Amino acid sequence: MEVKACIFTDAGKVRKVNQDSCLVKVANTKRYGRISFAAVCDGMGGLSKGEVASCKMIRALEAWFHEELSLMQNLPEDKLWDTIETSLSRLIVKSSSDIRRYGKHRGIKLGTTLTAFFQIGRRYMTLNIGDSRIYLVDRKRAWAVTRDQSVVQVKLDKGLISEDEALKDPERSVLLQSVGTTLEIKPVIRRGEIDSSTTVLAVSDGFWRTVSGDEMHSKLCPQMCVTADDMLSGCRKLAGLAMDRKEEDNISVAAMCLEY
Repeated sequence: MEVKACIFTDAGKVRKVNQDSCLVKVANTKRYGRISFAAVCDGMGGLSKGEVASCKMIRALEAWFHEELSLMQNLPEDKLWDTIETSLSRLIVKSSSDIRRYGKHRGIKLGTTLTAFFQIGRRYMTLNIGDSRIYLVDRKRAWAVTRDQSVVQVKLDKGLISEDEALKDPERSVLLQSVGTTLEIKPVIRRGEIDSSTTVLAVSDGFWRTVSGDEMHSKLCPQMCVTADDMLSGCRKLAGLAMDRKEEDNISVAAMCLEY
């Protein structure tokens, strides 16, 4: 398997500070071959120092990838996945507590979303807190494999509002949980398998809110991702679309093209 990857992040045209943080990690292992990990954290703009919260969470994930994951490589595959899920869940709980303690000592409140994608072979795991998303893009379509933890998503699920109304809903930024603000945080974890060459996108809401799945597919399907530079160009063009459509938030995407 081959992996091409890139990160694009921009403060956008309105915000002075980019509160998003991104991560892409790829490693070769003797037992499992090439493995990959991508994450995006969107620091909450309504709180103080959202960029600190998102950066702390990303740094914790990066340290986990380099230090803890390497200790698990000799485990049988089924046990490995269960161990990774438990390990990452504990890390998120600890990081949330650390961020909350950091804010308490400084008299500020800070928090961040988290969306992450971890891959071994054709199997993957997603972790999600808040309204950042993971999209998969194959040769035919692009679709989200995470579900927003937000008030607007609850309204959508209950049929109280339409998709168009959700984009303008006054509660569109209200989350059900976030890293650093929720006392008993519990990431939503999902596992799946990849059938064929696929581009993985970890994105903040500033990216997905005004860019459609069809547009993501047109720029970032595996056929278009010939090189990492091609991927970065596609991400930049989609971010440009979001800005042209008056997106006010920071815009971030961590992209990986997994070729099988």
